[in-house]
Amino acid sequence: MRGWKSLVGAVLLGVMLTACDSPTLFKPMPDDPSEETARSFYQAPGDPGSLLVIGDWGSGTIDETAIASDMEAFASAHPVQAILTTGDNFYTDDPAEMLRPFDWANRSGIDFWLTWGNHDIESRERIEAVNTAFGGPPRWATIPWGETQILILDSNEVGSNAQLAYLQEEMKRIDAPTIVVFHYPPFSCSDHVDNESVMHEWLPFFDDDVILVLNGHAHTYQRFDRDGVPYVVSGGGGRELDDLEDCPGGHLPQVAGEESFHFLTLTQDDRSLVVTAVDDGGETIDRMALPLGL
Repeated sequence: MRGWKSLVGAVLLGVMLTACDSPTLFKPMPDDPSEETARSFYQAPGDPGSLLVIGDWGSGTIDETAIASDMEAFASAHPVQAILTTGDNFYTDDPAEMLRPFDWANRSGIDFWLTWGNHDIESRERIEAVNTAFGGPPRWATIPWGETQILILDSNEVGSNAQLAYLQEEMKRIDAPTIVVFHYPPFSCSDHVDNESVMHEWLPFFDDDVILVLNGHAHTYQRFDRDGVPYVVSGGGGRELDDLEDCPGGHLPQVAGEESFHFLTLTQDDRSLVVTAVDDGGETIDRMALPLGL
């Protein structure tokens, strides 16, 4: 199956994921993708339409179904190229149950561009379920999308030397506005707090081309601003919501925050990338237009 080889047979006992909802044993990871696979696995079809973004969603809940229905309504009125995820795509090993609310996307030929989350690697069976459903998505990938490039990373292994080398190479190679996507947020004021590993290991390598960072893991909507770049936490795709907390002293201020189920729309116009957060009642909870410098 594309994107991974055989999994290591023995479970690595006693090693804990640092930011899970509950103690979870770390399981073997899919293999590192080649540069060719990382840069070619996902292709944006045709002229750039909108992207829909959802995180922490594959739970089979009525809330996931409601958000999926709202996304379908948007897609019925606007061209949509893909559904980009911020991770935690599956909370069980049953792909049919997790994807049933998105049957409309399959019928419409709308692909998923996948970010790996911690719940996606909870077990060998979970990894196999994700691979079966999405064709073995690579752990990291680069996707040309209109005037931008999307760089997906796997924050389950921030310490991967191969992944860091890929990040550094892409920062040098890409000369276009860049959207970086990974699961664990470096900034979050909620039940799930800042991920310091991501903050220290990856953020120093982000260059001036990075115009937007998207994360999940915290089941909320949050937006922070770091040196003019929005860091958006979008984890309200259907799993039970987290509480927002007051940011501690010295923390980046939370520009926007909502405890609500939601999804994002990303749309390019002539000169900007418009990012809109839409809640489960169809109301806009946040919106920004990021210049593309064209």
